[in-house]
Amino acid sequence: MSPPEALLILTDDDLLAAHWQGLATAPVRARGLDGLDAWRAAGHRLVLVDLGLARGGTAALWTRPGWQRNVAGLSILAASSQPDDDEGLAVLNAGASGYCHTHAPLDTLRQALDVVASGELWVGRALLSRLLRLVDTRLPRRGLADWAGPLTEREREVAQRAATGDSNQAIGTALGITERTVKAHLKAVFEKLAVTDRLQLALRVHGVR
Repeated sequence: MSPPEALLILTDDDLLAAHWQGLATAPVRARGLDGLDAWRAAGHRLVLVDLGLARGGTAALWTRPGWQRNVAGLSILAASSQPDDDEGLAVLNAGASGYCHTHAPLDTLRQALDVVASGELWVGRALLSRLLRLVDTRLPRRGLADWAGPLTEREREVAQRAATGDSNQAIGTALGITERTVKAHLKAVFEKLAVTDRLQLALRVHGVR
């Protein structure tokens, strides 16, 4: 098994830093955005950022030079003590790979870090639905033949609804099937289209990947 990826925890909150210390064997801590420069220069990528660093400031953390000059070379999980979908959309648009609660259980944070380290996106269900709806309103859909060839008719229906942000419950109600059946269809869709989550599915449906 390969060793876990090095982790930078970026916060000026000592209690939060103590909580996050359990996420890795020896995480490196920085108290300000200047810590990103040295981290990226050393060839490391994975960062857990406390958005509370912006408290008292006039500009959001992700709009500041230290963030903007480094974000392209990093995998950043941004954490907020009061998660908000609008903030989440803004920080993801600024290049973060994930958005979560600062005091989420350590197991959840580890999972989120694993996801962003692998190049995927980590967001909550409500924010994901908003992202999918934005994708659907801003990008034209491809013809069915471009992506749906391997799918059954029912799988296509489920995939199209999932790609526009509908929940499993909403899909089940619309199609007259159970949530369990929806999950089974989505599993088959993901496998056949070689995607791992709903955002990738939405991008596939809209011809982005």
